[in-house]
Amino acid sequence: MEGAEKAVEKALEMTEQRLERIEGKLDKLSYSVADFARIEERLLSAFKRLERHEKQIDRHQDDIKALTSSVLTNSRTLQFGERMFWIMVTAGVSLAVYLGN
Repeated sequence: MEGAEKAVEKALEMTEQRLERIEGKLDKLSYSVADFARIEERLLSAFKRLERHEKQIDRHQDDIKALTSSVLTNSRTLQFGERMFWIMVTAGVSLAVYLGN
């Protein structure tokens, strides 16, 4: 009977060792799952931030287009004003020369 008891004790000891190894592996697995959850949160946060930046860039592009249009309009107005100025200066000089003779 002693041989059978030793065999049972040895089997129990081996089973306990296996259970301890399984528990250790489960602990490592639970830490890994928690790490994955944290990484997923960071990725979601980064994607939301990226989306917000894309929207801001789109708004800036729209503002740049509006400013470009405004600058072109102002440029044309300034060109017209400058031409009128030089026409008036030329007319004034011509008038002064004509009256001076």
